[in-house]
Amino acid sequence: MNYRNLLGLVAVFALITGCDDSTEACDEGNKAVITIFNNSVCTPDVDITGASSISDMGVLSTETVEVDAGTIDVDFGLSFISLCTALDTSVTVACGDSVYIEFDGL
Repeated sequence: MNYRNLLGLVAVFALITGCDDSTEACDEGNKAVITIFNNSVCTPDVDITGASSISDMGVLSTETVEVDAGTIDVDFGLSFISLCTALDTSVTVACGDSVYIEFDGL
């Protein structure tokens, strides 16, 4: 494989995977706040991009997570067999914003 082909493969790989970091660092005390309410009988695992994960979120419980500004993916994962439907959503927040997400399991 010659040098030109190798550069072409690297360029294609960079385009496919992307290097977009869509978050902006916020000062302490001015971070965006995402509040998640589990309004279902299921106990989802919640994965918040750039922040943390919440395992087995309790029934009718509320969790609050501070994140930096940008587009944040919030994924609700469920066990293999579940009465509820998983939810994957994205929210765009700025520093100081508050966002409320309700998981109802439908």
